[in-house]
Amino acid sequence: MALRVIGICGSMKPKSSTAFVINYALDVAKQAGAETEFYDISEHDLPFCDGRDDESAYPPQVQKFKNLIKSAQGIIIGTPEYHNSYTGSLKNALDLCGLAEFEHKMVGIIGVAGGGMGAANAIAHLRAVMRGVGAWVVPHQVSISHSGKIFSSDGILGDPALEKRLKKLGTDVTKYARLFAAGLLEVDE
Repeated sequence: MALRVIGICGSMKPKSSTAFVINYALDVAKQAGAETEFYDISEHDLPFCDGRDDESAYPPQVQKFKNLIKSAQGIIIGTPEYHNSYTGSLKNALDLCGLAEFEHKMVGIIGVAGGGMGAANAIAHLRAVMRGVGAWVVPHQVSISHSGKIFSSDGILGDPALEKRLKKLGTDVTKYARLFAAGLLEVDE
């Protein structure tokens, strides 16, 4: 079985800086030997999670999203910070899932903010939610401030320190997912 790492983008903006940095980390995971896939919530019509008893009554795109998460050993989640938390669209997508999808998955978190404070609150809230669904969040996280200034004039990532942090995140998610899949990283049941 090939190691799979997926990226989930919680931004609803087309061509967002959040999508860019997730894909950057996914490229690193791919270089480390993982199969990768990017899932942009803004490109999918996920319905509101309404807590229905019969989950099969949700449209097919919900099961497709859940299966995508189930198929991965590692997940990189990125979100812009809105009002000191992560986006409602991402919260809704995550609420459509649970332990069956996330338990024992290695998760890396990226938070993106336009201001100077970074996205520490969004990251902290995502960590709490991931713990709630049994995921293992890697210790390294990436909080990005001044997101409008992270690109050079030719549209590429222009901050070597940020590149280094994103590379570490992509590498860590892949490394820990590989160790867990090989039975070399044990977790208590």
